[in-house]
Amino acid sequence: MKNEQLPVRRPRVDRELRRKEIESAARIVFCERGFEASMAEIAVCAGVAEGTLYTYFESKKDLLIKVLENWYSAILHEFEEQLEAISGSRRKVYYIIWRHLKSLKDDAALARLMYFEVRHSNDYFGSAIYELNRKYTNVLVEVCEEGIKQGELRANIPVKYLRDLVFGGIDHLVSGYLYNNKDVNIGVAAESIVSLIFDGIAQGDSDMSSLGDCVRRLEAVTGQIEGAASGKKGKGFTVIGD
Repeated sequence: MKNEQLPVRRPRVDRELRRKEIESAARIVFCERGFEASMAEIAVCAGVAEGTLYTYFESKKDLLIKVLENWYSAILHEFEEQLEAISGSRRKVYYIIWRHLKSLKDDAALARLMYFEVRHSNDYFGSAIYELNRKYTNVLVEVCEEGIKQGELRANIPVKYLRDLVFGGIDHLVSGYLYNNKDVNIGVAAESIVSLIFDGIAQGDSDMSSLGDCVRRLEAVTGQIEGAASGKKGKGFTVIGD
């Protein structure tokens, strides 16, 4: 009687390790193909059967959101580490804006997925990724509140409105880059935004003697930001990203 060979079994992979492998593969495929990528393509990249994906994630959208959550979490972790070593509100605000712009530029494919596939969906508000985004943007709120306590910023600054203005402005600034792959000088853009903020909220006497001066300063800084986004010197007050 011939000895029959038993089939060789692949070693069982730890479930958490398998999940991380799937998430890494999904990030690669989503960045290459966008949301048009199929679960079958992700499975091939991860080296698993397509059905295996559904034992970890309910849908392709669920998997995408997890990839984006990992992206946000990594930047948040870096915020916490780097901000501890930075002194002064202005430097901290600059770092937050610069790092946010850098993440959007370096990971433009993920940023597009976040902007166009997730943030505009009906179930975004109240979702886990929405709460993570709030935590992410509230880093700026915490830095400004610290600046108020230290006497570096005026006590009457509505910091949550400031947060919305900063991140809303950045969204508008980078829209041209995300839609049309226009280059953005993130150092120039970050410094321009910081200059606009601190010229308006820094502690001390204001050097703007009239509303006309204020308007001219806003026009000048907006022109600088537009120039950073288009690679040209900006002139006048125009809508960035058009």
